[in-house]
This record gives sequence, C-alpha cells and structure tokens, in this order.
Amino acid sequence: MRGHVMAIVHRERGLRHRLGGYREYDSAPRFDGWIEALWTYRAPTALVYTDASTHRVLPDPAVSVAFCCGRHADGSPRDARLVVIGPTLRPAIHRYQPGSEIAAVKLKLEWAAPLLDLVPTDHLDTVHDLAQVHPQLAGRLFDSLVATRTIEQALDALSAGIVQATHWRRDHASADSAVAFDLVRNTAGRLPIERIAGLTGVSLRHLRRTARQDSGIPLKVYARMVRLVQTVTTIDRLPMGTPIEWARVAIHAGYCDQPHLIRECRAISGLSPSELIRERRGEVDPDAGTRFTPTAAPAICSGSPITTDPGTRHAHRSLPDGADAVSLRE
Repeated sequence: MRGHVMAIVHRERGLRHRLGGYREYDSAPRFDGWIEALWTYRAPTALVYTDASTHRVLPDPAVSVAFCCGRHADGSPRDARLVVIGPTLRPAIHRYQPGSEIAAVKLKLEWAAPLLDLVPTDHLDTVHDLAQVHPQLAGRLFDSLVATRTIEQALDALSAGIVQATHWRRDHASADSAVAFDLVRNTAGRLPIERIAGLTGVSLRHLRRTARQDSGIPLKVYARMVRLVQTVTTIDRLPMGTPIEWARVAIHAGYCDQPHLIRECRAISGLSPSELIRERRGEVDPDAGTRFTPTAAPAICSGSPITTDPGTRHAHRSLPDGADAVSLRE
C-alpha cells in the first residue's frame, strides 16, 4: 500500500511554481481536498553571491510538515529533523547553509487539526519539532525519510507517510468554512467575504465565527494574504525585462487601485511591490547556478511557505517600514 500511495503522489505531481531554490508542486488530485501543495527548498551548494542563500518568506496561512536536512556526499541525510511549520502572519528573512534542503507537505489550514491533530493556533508564527508535538506521526515518518538520497525521494516519502497517517475526527472542520476557504483559494482572495458568505448560504457572522474556530485566523485576513501571494507569484512568472503595468496588476488582483496594492504589499511583506519583485529576482536557482528563473506555468501558486532548517544559520534582518504581523482583526 505504501509503495502504491507513493507512486500516485510522485507520478501525478506537477510543478506549479519555481523561484530560486523554491519549488511548489500540485498533489495528486485525490488528495487536493486537504493538501494545498507539496514544496521543496534547496540552498545553493556553493555561495557564488553573498546573499545567495537568503530567502524572504511571505506571510502564509497554512500548516506544513517538513523534513529538513543537509546531505553527505552519498546523498544520505545529515542533521535531519521533522518540524511543524505553523501559519505565519509576518514576513521573515532566512539564510541557509550551502546545500541545506527542505521537503514539505502544505496542509490546508482548516484540515490540519481534523486529519492530523495539528491545531493551527498551537503553531502560530512558530516552528516546532514534530517529535515533541506528535511523536507517533514523527516516528512513523522518520525512518523512511532518513533512508532517502535525494530531495525528490524525501518529498515522495513524506507525502506517502502523511497520506497514510490521516484520520477523521468527529469535530472536523465545518462544511461552511471548508467551502469558504476553498472559495478564497480558488479566486485568489479576490472575492469579498460578504460575497463568500452569500455563496455558502450562511450569514456573515456565522461564517466569520466558524472560519476562525476552524483555523484560528479570520477569513478576511486569510484572503488578504492569499491575494498578495497570488499577485506576487503571478508576476514571478513574467520573463525578465517584461514591463509590469502595476495599475493593471492591481485591478486584476482585486485591489481598488495601484496605491491600494502598494499599501497592502508594504503592510504584509514590508516592501513595495517593485522592491519585493526585485528582491525575489535576485534569488539564486541552485539547479541553474543563476539568479531568477521565471516559469510560464498558467497555474497560480498558493504561496511561499516559511522554511527553516535546524542545521542552518538564520539571519532575521530588521524588516522595513510596515513589515509587522498582519492584524487578526476582521
């Protein structure tokens, strides 16, 4: 059964987004009801540039289970660790040692507790050892992960292990909030919350209460973060040198106008849109050994999750004006 699940996850996985050392993949269709994405991050093995291993992580309302390690010459993991990466409400800048890597399964926020007993509010803006918060799951996953020799093998093993470990609790996420969160994701955060309440057939007050109860994050805050990340990752796919018409980008993404986009981007990422794109294009692709590798895939990425490796150095620089935690008020 384990090999069968792994084959399904690997064969049907498609690259959704690529930036520097970050890769995001679709899960197999049968699991996309509760898995938002599969992702990896790999730092360059040789730091040609002084900032080559620096990666700004945008606020991300999701829960990821991640395998972090370096690798010996034969591919065997070193300094291996399993962690839970909770929802993040503020940007962070991380710096990694050469060759460090992360393979992760990103769970939809509202399904982390019902399926894996990982309550989002217990991990808000933090990274915890999985062995401390869920020793049974950690024990089930770890042996297969340390037997891997590549980051792709680690992603397959982690995906298969998590799929097999899922269970259903009676206090599962409400149908109303699950539909609402999917609507936010599927529309890239562009729909007003009032409209989402109407589409789900419940009152706005009821929807706000159940969504926050299931996720720990107000639905409007969730939508703001999804909208910005979707906007930024769409621009990531433009070939280098393509003029960016920011006013058109803003309207297409659901902002009132360009100044609205600029305010939201500064509040959530700490940078203006142009500053953020320039920084992202400065990241090094470890496969190509060059900065900025645009992709032309039509799918919209659902966000760059926080990445952390216990075997690396973390450089948390002071963030620019406005880079504060996203307010949890509706």
